[in-house]
Amino acid sequence: MKKYILSLLLFISVFNAYSQYKGNSNKARSYLGKVELTTDLSEKEALLTDAKGEVDAAIQIEKNRSKADTWVVRGNVYAEIAKIFPQLDNDAIDKALESYDKIGTDVPTKNVEIIKEANVGRQNLSVFFVNQAITALQGSNEPNYEQAYESFLNSLRVNPQDTLGLLYGGFVAEQLSMFSEALGFYDKLMKMDVLNNKNSNTIYQNSINIYYTNCEEFNECDSFENSIRLINDAKELFPENNYYPSVEINIAMRLNKVEEARGKIDAQLEMDPENPNLHFNRAVLYYNLGLALTENNDFSENQKLDTLDKVYKSAIESYKSTLQFDPSNERALLYMLDAFKANAKPYYDLERSLDFLALKNKYQAESDRLKNEGNIRISEGQTYAIDYMNIKGEEISNDDIATIYPIFSILEDYDNLIKILSISVKRDNTNVEYLEVLRNAYMKVKDYENAENIYQIILSLQ
Repeated sequence: MKKYILSLLLFISVFNAYSQYKGNSNKARSYLGKVELTTDLSEKEALLTDAKGEVDAAIQIEKNRSKADTWVVRGNVYAEIAKIFPQLDNDAIDKALESYDKIGTDVPTKNVEIIKEANVGRQNLSVFFVNQAITALQGSNEPNYEQAYESFLNSLRVNPQDTLGLLYGGFVAEQLSMFSEALGFYDKLMKMDVLNNKNSNTIYQNSINIYYTNCEEFNECDSFENSIRLINDAKELFPENNYYPSVEINIAMRLNKVEEARGKIDAQLEMDPENPNLHFNRAVLYYNLGLALTENNDFSENQKLDTLDKVYKSAIESYKSTLQFDPSNERALLYMLDAFKANAKPYYDLERSLDFLALKNKYQAESDRLKNEGNIRISEGQTYAIDYMNIKGEEISNDDIATIYPIFSILEDYDNLIKILSISVKRDNTNVEYLEVLRNAYMKVKDYENAENIYQIILSLQ
């Protein structure tokens, strides 16, 4: 009995909902026309509510369900709801598409105008969401990527083959760090093969970049494999583009495939000898090789020291070539300074490890020799360090200072050491290491007043 009452109440509720509407699709179409004529939002909402009620009642009537006109009106009504008042029906997009899809399939018609109207309705709905997404990206404030992404998704629900929606949907997904989603959009575009060369090139580059730079988001092995797969495809499509061989080299370097990377770099340099990026990659390769050799070997033997020397000098020469073809490459300049220091370090380390008692009178001579060998290798970097410091001036970063000041300190270039550390201490006078080095530099140049001032700062920190 209780179940019967509930069913009856549900029937009454549905009946009442449709009782004010007669199921007249022409009347629903009339409401739609009035929606276009008014700018008052509350009036628009009331008219769409009535249009929705009328067309919903219409499809409850058997004879109306077989009429194409009923379904095209229903599609148009729900399309407008999806655009303006989605809160009236959460499924408005799906209902609009369902209605348009019935025309010519479930509901056959020979009326060309109705078929055309359905196609235009669908197209307009897709364009609306694309424009909505663009508005979200080009707003007066910061781009609203979340809103743009939702709008692009809606446009693709309407037209899954829309290349513009797929292309920019992928871009927006990248901005939101939704890398798997972005790759999905790009993959669809690649398979469609309908874009111009410029856009296709961009899609391949973006996809490769996602895999290569965000491999923590994926299985690293899969990430590199997918990168290489796309690179091979792209190299066939864009054989003149140097981006793809460059990433291929970077992957080989990331995977520590030294010989493979070196072979690829040298091959590319033969074809493009003035490419600064290739020279930079070659430099990084040799620099990293030097670090690996340093970590894994005892360089007390001259033969091993010679090997290391050759590796670091190869890195330095490649950094110089980078700067020759790209003089503004600050990263290459700083990395080269690190290479100078790295080449000198084994000699300084050996000097510090000398056994004074074992060597006795030989200690001083050997110590002087090793220090001199280290100084020879680092001294070339002094000029580059001075140039860089003068270029940056007071704007030099703390990280750059940390890279440069040891060169001045080791070579006892106290004037430049004072100059660069004074910049750092002016910003932050709590770094005791810098303060101690700066005080010592003042003492060496007999500037006792400043040495005392620095000393007082050190005391205040204890």
